[in-house]
Amino acid sequence: MRLATKFILIVAGILSVTLALNAYFFLHSQNRILEQQLTERGRVLGHLIALISPEAILGLDFLTLNEYAREVSRQRDVVYGVIVDNDDRPLTSYVNGNDPLIRTSLGVDGPAPDHLPPPRLQTLIQQLAHLPDVIPTEFPILHDGRLLGRLRVGISREVLATQAREQLVQQFGIYAAIILFLSAAIYLVFKYSVMRPVQRLMEVSQDLGRGEFTLIPVTSGDELGRLGETFNAMTHAIQREQAKLHYQANYDALTAQPNRMLAVERLQQEIRSAHRQQQRFALMFIDLDDFKIVNDTMGHAVGDRLLAHVSTHIRARLRDEDTLARLGGDEFLVLLPRIGQASDARDVAGRLLEAVSEPVALDGREVVVHCSIGIALYPEDGETVEALMANADNAMYQAKKPGRTPVCFFTAEMNAQVRERLQLEQDLNKVLARGELQLAFQPIFRADDGAYVGAEALLRWRHPEQGFISPATFIPLAESTGQIVAIGEWVLREAGRQLRRWLDAGLAPGYVAVNLSRVQLREDLEQLIGAVLDDNALPPHALELEITENILLDDHQQINAVLGRLHAQGLRFSLDDFGTGYSSLSYLRRFSFDTLKIDRSFVAPLCEDAEAAALVRAIVAMAHSLSLKVIAEGVETRAQLGFLQGLGCDYLQGYLLSRPLDTDHFTAFLTRLACESAPWGDCPLALTDG
Repeated sequence: MRLATKFILIVAGILSVTLALNAYFFLHSQNRILEQQLTERGRVLGHLIALISPEAILGLDFLTLNEYAREVSRQRDVVYGVIVDNDDRPLTSYVNGNDPLIRTSLGVDGPAPDHLPPPRLQTLIQQLAHLPDVIPTEFPILHDGRLLGRLRVGISREVLATQAREQLVQQFGIYAAIILFLSAAIYLVFKYSVMRPVQRLMEVSQDLGRGEFTLIPVTSGDELGRLGETFNAMTHAIQREQAKLHYQANYDALTAQPNRMLAVERLQQEIRSAHRQQQRFALMFIDLDDFKIVNDTMGHAVGDRLLAHVSTHIRARLRDEDTLARLGGDEFLVLLPRIGQASDARDVAGRLLEAVSEPVALDGREVVVHCSIGIALYPEDGETVEALMANADNAMYQAKKPGRTPVCFFTAEMNAQVRERLQLEQDLNKVLARGELQLAFQPIFRADDGAYVGAEALLRWRHPEQGFISPATFIPLAESTGQIVAIGEWVLREAGRQLRRWLDAGLAPGYVAVNLSRVQLREDLEQLIGAVLDDNALPPHALELEITENILLDDHQQINAVLGRLHAQGLRFSLDDFGTGYSSLSYLRRFSFDTLKIDRSFVAPLCEDAEAAALVRAIVAMAHSLSLKVIAEGVETRAQLGFLQGLGCDYLQGYLLSRPLDTDHFTAFLTRLACESAPWGDCPLALTDG
């Protein structure tokens, strides 16, 4: 049932009840007035007869009395008239034989006789007196104060009933007309003044649900008008909020460029368009090189500003129809529609390299960053969003490899490399359960006399199908997947167990240096090292922890606190691959180290390159001035050995002295050391096993 119908029914019901009550009270009042009028007329007639009848009673003039009774009974609304004496005997009577009440009481169909025998007359009067439609009245007949008799008159209410029925019909007719008129008038007013605006509000609400923003025309200042204004205000607010949400969902807040979701949508559109028009387009992935260093050294706020500047520079080198999107972090996507040749994409990539490398002034410092770009072409390198994005990302990953150009096009061979990497990652998940990891130990010797002092533990992976896999291959993979945490724990525990075996065998293994990954320093390293020392009853100086400079890029304060507590317990720390990272001197000042290891890349050209020799000489002098011991790794020739001895280098490590040895061969090596002295002599190779 519609709202207008409900409203009209309610209004009609209220009007009907109101008018019905009004009619009831009106008719009731009218009946009382008419009844009073009838009673008053009968009283007047009775008094008149009572005044003139004493003489006829005293004179026993029954003819006159009959005439009086007949005159009374012939009056309108009079049913009967009877004059009785003091003994209640009728002296005369007259009955209106045509009255329906008389006929019904006497049980006759036609007119009743005007005169009835006294017994029957008295019975009739008694019957009529008990009827609700008859008003019995009685008037005394007096003469000189003496009661001669009584006049009894019965008045009919039939006229009252007839008039009440007529008035009731008239009242209900009038009231029905009023109700119909008011209902129709109210319905029309309600329909056009209320329901039409409400219907319009419902329609625009449905439009709003479908995402169509339609406003309601406001033509009045009443409640409906204010409701329309409120709805319009709500529509504007929803429109603004939806636009805001759409922007947040599709655009990057930092660079104001499309985000990944919008980039994927545009890429899908470009694939459909290029397919229809048989055109080519290029997809580029751009990743900033070493951007983390900016965040770590200058703060994330500066890094965010740098990303915004880089985004502006890239956008300025693109066409209006090109899409630049930020995928997250320091990675961008560029979509180049309608390119002719692959060389066109290469030219654009060259301009983008220049744009990214433009100097940016931040906090009074000039910052320069570089990038790597991977390019995938449609349709050669994929016909779906997933394929193109994966191949462009793969090409960018290849471009970041050392020795590669910063711009790299996708090739089919890269997919094979990706599959191999994924397979290797899956195999790496099972490496500990299968027991495929091994430790090798490369001895470290004192430079001045060739005495053995310790060894560096090196991780080896013997793959059941591929044989030994280089640590340079699987260690970065383990770090990127987080598996290095479990692997690093295994290395520490295995090194501790092996040290205990050698000590129990009466050998002197010295200390064992273990490399730590940057991920391990974020875990519970202190408890792990404490457990390794306690479980194997080892002194703290039995372990040396080697840390590369890239670990120190993360959180100086946290790392310094962890290293400081471990160093206070007696553990030794070595800074590995010195000179290959960033801000090396500041690390030496900020962190507590015992040893500094010169990277093999500086040792290799030592005897042929004067600059390399000068650099190594400066490193040794600086380390000694800071009370640090120096280890030179990668010693492979006697010339390098002699040069490093001449510089005063403290310790040496390399293939010339000993290759890395597995556990059995290293145990044999320690056994020989225990059985014979080991002077430096002319051939330190005598102490090695192959």
